[in-house]
Amino acid sequence: MNALIGEEIRKMKKTVKALAAYQAELPVETVKAKYGLQHLARLSANESVYGPSPKVAQAVRAVSDDILGYYPDGQATELREAVAKLNHVDPQHLVFGAGADELIELLTRVVLEPGSNIIIPNPTFGEYAMHAQIEQSTTKKIPVNVDNGHVDFDAILDAIDDKTAMVWIANPNNPTGVFETTSSIKRFLDKLPANITLVVDEAYYDFVDEPDATVAPLVAEYTNLVVLRTLSKAYGLANLRVGYGIMQDPLYSAMQAVRLPYNLSTYQIVGGTAAVLDQEYLQKNVQRFQVERQKFQDFLTKNKFKFYESQANFIWIKVGETKKVGQKLLEQGFQVNDRLNPEWIRIALGTPEDNAELKLAFLKATNK
Repeated sequence: MNALIGEEIRKMKKTVKALAAYQAELPVETVKAKYGLQHLARLSANESVYGPSPKVAQAVRAVSDDILGYYPDGQATELREAVAKLNHVDPQHLVFGAGADELIELLTRVVLEPGSNIIIPNPTFGEYAMHAQIEQSTTKKIPVNVDNGHVDFDAILDAIDDKTAMVWIANPNNPTGVFETTSSIKRFLDKLPANITLVVDEAYYDFVDEPDATVAPLVAEYTNLVVLRTLSKAYGLANLRVGYGIMQDPLYSAMQAVRLPYNLSTYQIVGGTAAVLDQEYLQKNVQRFQVERQKFQDFLTKNKFKFYESQANFIWIKVGETKKVGQKLLEQGFQVNDRLNPEWIRIALGTPEDNAELKLAFLKATNK
């Protein structure tokens, strides 16, 4: 029996066997108890401290219990119509998933083959490379500009070979927060071979205070362009898991074919629709983040910290010994992301009160 189990394990994909499981942070109450904290500001996962529109909870509570025994709307029609209207896109260019994470997984499943490769900036969101590895594809990592964090589009073009199938650009980038203009991405698209898929992950685009923050209108012009969105960040729906992709055929039909037929529950559809429709609530919170972001970046400049100008709800800061700084902040009641780089730390913005206290804790943790 044991020999049989061992044989089954040996048959597992080598690329999957090499993966390490994601290590989620300890629950808030566990951390508070461990360090004797009265308050813990969770600033590690880029969540919205303001939460979703109150209309989301109202909409979810209004759903009848009668629906529980039946499958949900497999086309998420109500949500599809709301998102299409908001973004001025064709409803038949929208694919929905459990967060943008599911769409990242499905895109790699559709496009990548063993032996192909993807190209990404470095650093960027880790799931792009992870799912490429699962699909037995390799990843080429192109360093961002060391001075300002911007994507080196020319270097990406130089790295393309006959095995390149996808290019991924998070915009604003995670973890750097740096934003690339629509004109920059369009110039890149015009040079990119049409058989290579460009995915622009706009998970944080709502936080951008520059005009023309999205490349979504370009999807109608380029069959190889995909734009991803999530309701987990600015909309405050991280727990509900709702994301969508904007794309046209042939990718649209392929994605619809490979996704699970009922991948969003009625609660996700109804709650997501309520969030999308309440743009007044969204914009109020976005403005709060923009004000706090400027205040914190002014603080970093004044105290001579190196950081990249952010257009997201987090900031990427060079601190030296990241783990040591992260631990000192945790002990003071601030949970930040110290796992991405040995010298750079990512701090999400919290409430104005938490941000004010964080500045003091940050100076203490970095011995300033």
